[in-house]
Amino acid sequence: MMRLILDTNKGQIELGENTLVFALDDTGHEEFKDRDYQIYGIGGCAFLVKDYQRLIEIPFNYTCSKYFPDLKRPFHTTDVIRTITKEQIEALNHLFQKFMFFRIANIITSKTDNRADIENIRLTTGTIVNSIKTISEQAEFDRIFVICEDSERTGVKVMNGLFGYKISNGVKTFDIELGLMPKKSCSPALEIADLIIHTAGRQTRHRLSGKTKFLPDFESVFKSIDNRLISFMELTRVVDK
Repeated sequence: MMRLILDTNKGQIELGENTLVFALDDTGHEEFKDRDYQIYGIGGCAFLVKDYQRLIEIPFNYTCSKYFPDLKRPFHTTDVIRTITKEQIEALNHLFQKFMFFRIANIITSKTDNRADIENIRLTTGTIVNSIKTISEQAEFDRIFVICEDSERTGVKVMNGLFGYKISNGVKTFDIELGLMPKKSCSPALEIADLIIHTAGRQTRHRLSGKTKFLPDFESVFKSIDNRLISFMELTRVVDK
C-alpha cells in the first residue's frame, strides 16, 4: 500500500494512498509592488498518493536528471527559463502532456475590479478553495491535504486563507488539512507547482498586454489534456454580495 511522508512545519505527516494532495505555490506580489509584474496568483498540481510516483515523482526527477543535468535542485522556474533550450522546452511539454495529474491556478491582477473590500491573498485563497472542490469531484478520496511552499512573506498567509474549509465527497465531509514545506525540500510536487503557477502568470501578463493568443507553455500545461483535470481562473471583477 502506497504511503507518502511529508516533512512539514507540523513535523512528519504520513498520507495514505487515497489522500488527495494539492501542492501549491504563488507568483507575484500580493500587493502588486512589482511595477513590471502586476499579478498575484496561487496554483499548482494535485494527485492521489497512490499515483504520486507514477505521475509526479518519477517523471519529474527523470526530466530533471536527463534534460537539466547541470541544474541544482530545487527547480526554480524563473531561473531556468533565462537559459532554457528548445530540447528542454520539449521535455517539459512532454511531461505536462503525457502525465495526467490535476493542475489549478487562480490569478488576480491590478486591473481586477475588486468591489468586495477583501485583501488579495484572502480573495485568491477563497477561489482556490473552489478549485479544490472542483478537482475533488473528479477523484475518489478519503482525505485532503494541501502543502504550500513555506514562503517567508506569504506562506502562512496562504495557509490562514485556506484554514477552516471543508470538502464533501458526497458521503462524508473532510477538513482541508494544511502544511508548509520549504523550497529546499526539493519536493517534485512543489517544483511542478512552481512551473504551473509561473506559466499561468506569464499567460495573464501576456493577455494584459493586449495579446489574445495562448502562449505555447500555457497551451501545454492547461490546454493539452482533459478539461476535467484543469481549474484555471483569472479574476476580472469581484462584487460584494
